[in-house]
Amino acid sequence: MFVSRRKHEPAHYMLKIESFSLLIEAETPKIESDVFEANGHKWRLDLYPNGNDEENKGSHISLYVVICDTESCLKGWEVCVDVCFFVYDHIHHNYVTIQDTNGRGTRFHENKTTCGFDKLIPMESFMESTNGYLFNDSCVFGAEVTVPVPEFTQLDRCLSMIKPLATKNTYTWTINKFSAVKESVLYSEMFKVGNVKWHMELYPEGNNTGEGTHLSIFLAVHDAASFADGWKVYAKFKICVKSEDAENDMEGECDAWFHKSALGWGFPSLILLSELIDAEKGYLLNDNLIVKVDISVMGTLRYFI
Repeated sequence: MFVSRRKHEPAHYMLKIESFSLLIEAETPKIESDVFEANGHKWRLDLYPNGNDEENKGSHISLYVVICDTESCLKGWEVCVDVCFFVYDHIHHNYVTIQDTNGRGTRFHENKTTCGFDKLIPMESFMESTNGYLFNDSCVFGAEVTVPVPEFTQLDRCLSMIKPLATKNTYTWTINKFSAVKESVLYSEMFKVGNVKWHMELYPEGNNTGEGTHLSIFLAVHDAASFADGWKVYAKFKICVKSEDAENDMEGECDAWFHKSALGWGFPSLILLSELIDAEKGYLLNDNLIVKVDISVMGTLRYFI
């Protein structure tokens, strides 16, 4: 590993993360950046805030570049480039650069589509305020895939993390006369948490792997057509089917990225239909079904200005 510093920013991609401590607290396993182009190929950054080393989880930050357009490559393809990673120093107003030391560049091929560092920076060093990596709980990572003629940054993004107030991060949906429902899917009213509008989707007879056997419930972004191109929203959430006896509450927890190709996430097999209608379980008190969602952490990916 060769570490140096420079003033000018990465030529190809920067990712700013706000409220970094929430990623650590939420134990978010991986952040995948947008795809960016360099050297005639498409790439992305994979950031592991808590590290990608199972033996030393939480001791280091891990960062990688991944080549993304290999499906279009001919059999036996190979791409050789120099990869440089960046972390911004808010105190000295420059970038710490990290590169491999082999001096021969990195060869990407069918069996090697990722390049980076399991131990980019020790977590203790990264969190130390005098090192300048974190400022107001925000940090900036970057990557550069060397090309013959340097290009200007094409697509920079900012990931803003928030932890919604406990009084404003839940939504409760009551479905009356549940046994009389004939629709294959029900939609809740729209509700807002943070700056994002959501709704819930419930399949009384199940959906996907739970079809015919389970109650399926999902959280979905509402009115996604109003979002700017390339939008992404991260959420860590719980969905709970309430029971008259709180000990019987059936709950599922998930963290996921919502985007144009994945508008909803949730649980196709949250609870067996046989348990749902079992009077002793208390889920359908007076034939009313109560579903609650709790969004504990959110993040929105927007253009970095």
